[in-house]
Amino acid sequence: MPLSERIRKLAEKFSGPSAEHSEQQTPPALPPRGEANSSEPPHQPLPAAVKRHSDAADPRLPWSVSDPRALLGGRVGTNSYPVNRRLVGASVACKPVPTNAWWQNLVLEQGDHPVVTTPYIVKCLDSAVVVCAPKPLVQETYVNSIWCDDWRVHIEGCSGHSVTAFDSLSATVEYRGETTAATVPLVRGAPYITVVFDSPALLSLSTVHAIIGVDGSHGSGSAVVRLNSGSTWLVTCDSPVELQQNGMSALVSSAPVVGAVRLALVSDGESPQALAALLSAKDTIPVGGAIDVTSNDDEAVFTVDWITQGSGPSDRLLMCALPHHQMALTDACWVDDVGKYWTSMGHVRAIRGSQWRWTETIEPLGFSGQNRLSAEDRAVLLEFVHADASSLPEDCSVLPQDPYFFGKAVARAMRIALIADEVGDAASCGLAVERAKSWLAPWVDGSNSDFLVYDDEWKGMVSTRGMTDPAADFGQGRYNDHHFHYGYFIYAAAALAKLCPEWLEEPGRREFFDLLARDYCDISDADEHFPFMRCFEFYEGHSIASGLFPFGDSRNQESTSEAINAYYAAFLYAQVTGRSQIAHYVRAILQLEARSSRVYWHLGDLTSDIYPDAFAKAQAVVGILWSSKADYTTWFGNNPEYIYGIQFLPYTPAMALLLKRQWVADIWPKFLEKVARDSETESWREMINLTYAVVDKEATKERTIKVTEHDDGNSASNSYYWIATV
Repeated sequence: MPLSERIRKLAEKFSGPSAEHSEQQTPPALPPRGEANSSEPPHQPLPAAVKRHSDAADPRLPWSVSDPRALLGGRVGTNSYPVNRRLVGASVACKPVPTNAWWQNLVLEQGDHPVVTTPYIVKCLDSAVVVCAPKPLVQETYVNSIWCDDWRVHIEGCSGHSVTAFDSLSATVEYRGETTAATVPLVRGAPYITVVFDSPALLSLSTVHAIIGVDGSHGSGSAVVRLNSGSTWLVTCDSPVELQQNGMSALVSSAPVVGAVRLALVSDGESPQALAALLSAKDTIPVGGAIDVTSNDDEAVFTVDWITQGSGPSDRLLMCALPHHQMALTDACWVDDVGKYWTSMGHVRAIRGSQWRWTETIEPLGFSGQNRLSAEDRAVLLEFVHADASSLPEDCSVLPQDPYFFGKAVARAMRIALIADEVGDAASCGLAVERAKSWLAPWVDGSNSDFLVYDDEWKGMVSTRGMTDPAADFGQGRYNDHHFHYGYFIYAAAALAKLCPEWLEEPGRREFFDLLARDYCDISDADEHFPFMRCFEFYEGHSIASGLFPFGDSRNQESTSEAINAYYAAFLYAQVTGRSQIAHYVRAILQLEARSSRVYWHLGDLTSDIYPDAFAKAQAVVGILWSSKADYTTWFGNNPEYIYGIQFLPYTPAMALLLKRQWVADIWPKFLEKVARDSETESWREMINLTYAVVDKEATKERTIKVTEHDDGNSASNSYYWIATV
């Protein structure tokens, strides 16, 4: 079955949230997705910096700050899935609310689905914060995180909770009631989970395990707790209380507490070194973080400044770095005494200090391939582009009407146009350009059946059908896959701006494409009409595709290659429309996305120790990466060619960032050759075979030159061009 037909089936197969972590999950066909003691130190409120909508003062220029409602006229509506203002605080709801954030589960449905802070998984219930230090469940086809209620921090008397602040690295949850108030800063990479009691309350912690020992000899307000599960935890309080065991599985304070209560797994059990390292950081509390990205043509420097509160100095801050951080961080002060916490994205490593910095090397990239075409290749391509351009339909009504497949079609046409231009076939180039222009016109003016509208609820561009039907257009109205969908549109717009700049400058056209770029790749807080970098997850270094659907495994992304295509397109579009600052920023994001994809999706590429051997040696790619699970599957089937192929399409020059010769040469005889040979369709077989071009161009030409059935985003011209120029 062709790729398009397999994926089309998704829209008819929605299901609800995933099961809990302890259960094996098969993805649904589509992500629908007293008074205080006077001797106690005064509680320090969260600093103003963490209460910002996002990061610190933002000098970056936006694509635009124009109001979409003015640009689109009547093409404005309110999403049928409203922002839950019980879960979203007023200080957050007055700004564009994120739709694809790592903490999204906190504001969906009842807000009680898990979020992954790393190294912990956390649930925010109305009367408790539940903390899990996950353990692995490993099979050949997945690595999952086993959920367990390791600890519940009870917050009694509250009427509910809401997210009241966030930035690129944190979300702040507030609990409020008549007698109790607490604040929970959830920060990526924090080895402690912190609950700040803003008013005095008796502390009550409970666990599903049996408590077999409580050691209070490490200072006032602290206790080392051993559980019958074999784990050891450190619990600390700002208040100088005694922590006492109550029954088999509870811990209580001897007097009301106020201020921070912190829990940390002592990863090396009762190791004195690990315990000492954690205790040294107990008074330095991370509450947020700011990301700075500076980039030029050669390198991009990422700087993380963690925001702290508490009585401890900021340079005592202890955080945890993921594998892709560990590879790149410079001047890092590693604290290996803490040990390594397990996560489904590999073991994290503790690091001391309130600032992180690393550099991404920018690889050369533009509209053309990495290498020049030979005269022989030009001759072959002249035949292909003529045939491909001639086959483009004049009648746009025969094209797909949904944003995803239409986007693939128009991007395909403009790939043909660019290749024709490069080989000197002006007629074929002109024909492909004219087809793309006529196809895009109804989308620009809103005369097509599924036109795009501005959603005034969640602040984004969504399809008409998606506004009311969560199953329509692959969950487009619920913000699934926006970077995939609009990346194709923006690629076409970038190519048109290169080949036919006057068309883009006609009234309303550039403004329309700017709206799509702003939707998924808004680099500046100066634009109040779209959320900042909707899909990109700065701590993990890659995008999140799932939108406003809660899952037990939290967030996910399937196609790394389509994410790369999205930022590649935005980079080209910014570059060709004269916005160099945006281009440099997006190019940095693109490079990080590519590297993280190679770390977490490509098994054995940049590292071989992310996943346990039982999983890592059974295949060469992750199909869907969740916040707490790595899965060898796709949303549309388990055929190996689907799982591999969706990580490789579309073939553009940007795929050179992802497909490296050594990795493909290693996995070809082990996996890819058989996957291609056994593929059920010619189009999927071609998707797999094209990877081999980075190893052997001539052999790849032989395998693909006679292909007649291409993926609906591909063409004979594009396949041959990829082989010839990579």
